Amino acid sequence: MRVNGDDRGADSPSSARPLSSSAQPSPMRNLSSASGGLYVSAPGKIILFGEHAVVYGRTAIAGSIDLRTYVSLFTSADGRIYLSLPDLGVEKTWMLKDLIKAGERLAAECPVDESQAPSLELLVPVARKLSGSCEDQCGVQHLAILAFWYVLLGVAHRKSFRKLNSQDGDGSHDASMDLLAVKTTVRFELPSCVGLGSSGAFCVCIVTSLLQSSGLIPPPTIVADAEGNLTWEEEHLDMIRKWSAAAESLIHGRASGLDAAVCTYGGLRRYGWQSITHLAHVGCNGGVASFKPGTRIEHLRNLPDLRVILVNSKVERNTSRMVQTVKERMKRFPEVVDGVFHSIDAISREAAGILGKAAGSDHEGENGEGGTGDGTSAPPTPLLNGGTQGGIELDHRSLQPHSGSVRSASLSSYISAGKRDSCASALSGCSTAAGGTSGRSGELVDTFAKLNELCRMNNQLLIALGVGHPKVDQICTLLARYGIHPKMTGAGGGGSVFAFLKPDTPATLLDMITNELVRLGYDVWQPPLGGPGVVEHQRRPALFSTPVAAAPGAAAAAGSSSCGGSSGTSALSTPSLHHK
Repeated sequence: MRVNGDDRGADSPSSARPLSSSAQPSPMRNLSSASGGLYVSAPGKIILFGEHAVVYGRTAIAGSIDLRTYVSLFTSADGRIYLSLPDLGVEKTWMLKDLIKAGERLAAECPVDESQAPSLELLVPVARKLSGSCEDQCGVQHLAILAFWYVLLGVAHRKSFRKLNSQDGDGSHDASMDLLAVKTTVRFELPSCVGLGSSGAFCVCIVTSLLQSSGLIPPPTIVADAEGNLTWEEEHLDMIRKWSAAAESLIHGRASGLDAAVCTYGGLRRYGWQSITHLAHVGCNGGVASFKPGTRIEHLRNLPDLRVILVNSKVERNTSRMVQTVKERMKRFPEVVDGVFHSIDAISREAAGILGKAAGSDHEGENGEGGTGDGTSAPPTPLLNGGTQGGIELDHRSLQPHSGSVRSASLSSYISAGKRDSCASALSGCSTAAGGTSGRSGELVDTFAKLNELCRMNNQLLIALGVGHPKVDQICTLLARYGIHPKMTGAGGGGSVFAFLKPDTPATLLDMITNELVRLGYDVWQPPLGGPGVVEHQRRPALFSTPVAAAPGAAAAAGSSSCGGSSGTSALSTPSLHHK
């Protein structure tokens, strides 16, 4: 569903903005405090299978999670550029005139390739100089500032180049080519450095807000969710993805582009469909896709009852360091590591076949996707965020399913299974509905047993790559006693682990697991899979009314400027997301 500018509410921050900057003043002129500013958000991500191998061209399975990063952007009347990262203790100011001079100099010396993201080689040295970031500074704050300045310079270079090549013969001036100062504030629901895509979401939000506010992409026109928030046309989302992937590589070193893709597109897209505009519900696709560098992202239909549990080890890891660890191991043992990558790729492809097959279907569509028998995709099944799942209504943030009482015999059967080879029997201990659903329930048990075992194998292969951590081992050992086999998600070396849960897992069992993990000092979440990708909000998000002091650990993060993996409280942890 598309809308145009006249259809937006009067209180919309974008209601006064033009659809095109070609013949009108820059959209940035309408982003004052009085007009309401611009609000953009992007989701986090979870890699289900294939991390690290995807950097070397193998397949990965990933999805969005509805824990978001938010940006507010206003114009500044004092000729200064402001960047505020209150959750990280960052408040920075620069002069707009320095950005304009740099953009004009770049435009005079270097042409612009409109089809590509700005050149890192060209812009990063300038970004370091103007931002005040030294090359040996690699804390999360410095890298975030550097990524922000890379995007700023990319915008300035492109605007200045267009201005240089569009001077009218009479010397008239086009105000839409001007750059104006901005005040940018970033807030996080996601914890940082735990493998959930906070860096990718940050880059997507910064890129989107600066591209739109400068008029390089138009305001969005496609309804993205039930709240009326809007997203962009595919060509503009592709531009956002490319710029964001380049910016994220400044933070993580070698990056596959997976995080940027998931945070840009989220759960809105079902690749292979003729249209993406008919998807009107935030969770309708489940947001899981198969990703392989150089190929089209392939959306996988979720099992109707797919749920995950996330555990934060509270060991902050440095992604670039983990990527470098794998790279060095590849140099030392190329054939061995290539074999590990091959096995991880096989696991990802096996998981894609499982997740792409509709529950209760006796056949698969092309490329392992559930289909209608002729290779076409079936309509999406509404999942979380405003619906029910398998007859169980799920709280958006809670670990507890509202499923009522569960027989104690079911719990005993679940727990007694235990150990490595017990995943099928452990999952089968959950209660099932009588009658005609028993066959479907048995198929779900088998499916979850396979995914459970694939997680165990993938996690062991990640350990073989050198990205394990004792805390992660402790979490895996604890959950294995319940027949649950989690795996690291993201770069490893700490961060988060996830595991699949059967939807009718007894609440008493989840309580038992959660209490054990919390007593050991870990955080436990069950965020919904899926949700929209990058969107423009039509009203001010509530997070901007939340005091920064509500995020424990921010002060510690602000004081940290060194690279890498110290343990402790997650820098951006949000109490409302924790199971207490």
